Amino acid sequence: MKAKLPDFDSLVKEVMSGEVSFERLQELSQKNLDLARLIAENPACPPELLEIMARRKDNIILANVTANPNTPTEILCNLGKRFPLQFLKNPILSLLVLENPNFFRQIPLNTLYSLRDYILDQYYSNKTNQDVEIYKGLAPDFVLQQLIKDYDSSIRYCVAKHPNTPLNFLEQLATDEYKSTRCAVARNLNTPVHVLEKLAADKSFDVRKYVAKNPNTPTRLILKLAYDPNLEVSEAIIYNPQAPIHIIDILLNKFRQHKDCESIFAQIAVSDEVNSHALEKLSICDIRKVRIYVAGNQKTPPETLMKMALIQNEHWLVLKEIAKNLATPNEILTKLAQERRTSIKEAALYNLGLTDEYKNILLNWQN
Repeated sequence: MKAKLPDFDSLVKEVMSGEVSFERLQELSQKNLDLARLIAENPACPPELLEIMARRKDNIILANVTANPNTPTEILCNLGKRFPLQFLKNPILSLLVLENPNFFRQIPLNTLYSLRDYILDQYYSNKTNQDVEIYKGLAPDFVLQQLIKDYDSSIRYCVAKHPNTPLNFLEQLATDEYKSTRCAVARNLNTPVHVLEKLAADKSFDVRKYVAKNPNTPTRLILKLAYDPNLEVSEAIIYNPQAPIHIIDILLNKFRQHKDCESIFAQIAVSDEVNSHALEKLSICDIRKVRIYVAGNQKTPPETLMKMALIQNEHWLVLKEIAKNLATPNEILTKLAQERRTSIKEAALYNLGLTDEYKNILLNWQN
């Protein structure tokens, strides 16, 4: 711990008096770190000295410079990348925006990213802890509104997909000119039904596809999308964990008539996001490759794997995948470990040798 200056208290009074020359303040800022921090915080500190202090390495000094209304605008905008909270608290910001409505266009993109991330990750994460002091500068709602106006499309995309984005911003972004942003709104689990309804009629099939996948999409909309003219949209419903069973059955029957049936079923069977009912239905598919993929999919329900393993004369490749699958119940693994076919037996014995704890770790890691 550094020793306190003998005349520290009197020097503090001198620094805060507002009647100290530039040269004297610069001298004091170099004399003691605590004094330098106070000087950086003092709204009477000359802009020229704040510019010099912005080159210091001490984070407290830099944070104080960022919050100081006398800090030159260019320096303030650059420091906002590292200190977004202090940037937002700076009382000069409201004046800068008033003088120049396009002020945010002058802020470096990296700083805009930092402001976006702070507002979404910190400010909106727990509204009960939101700091009222922040309104001495710019309200986060106002800043976020500026960011989604017409700046870099990647900012709007990140706002659209973020789980903390407020409803009114999702509503605005649902009409964004960029398809990627509308897709992000369609994927967002917080997007309300009335917004999903609008997106379900979007001109882009990619947007409609993500509406079909969203577990919050109501059944009536899912049923409508099941008959979408674009195959990818109806296929996306298979990946919706909340899709009703009867609609899944309708779609599987529809795909069975398609010329690319094998390819569609194979893609569904290997997916780790597919509705479990679809895997159950495909477990008895007459296409062997599809059954092999279902047998190896760790999202396949254990009871389905058990039924597959008990089918008489099932192909050995299917049984091998069941033996390797971490989700296969030990009861079935024990049975498969008695197989005369070596590859099935060895896979089952290896699987049995893994502890349940280790299997859960692997399953969670892969998920």
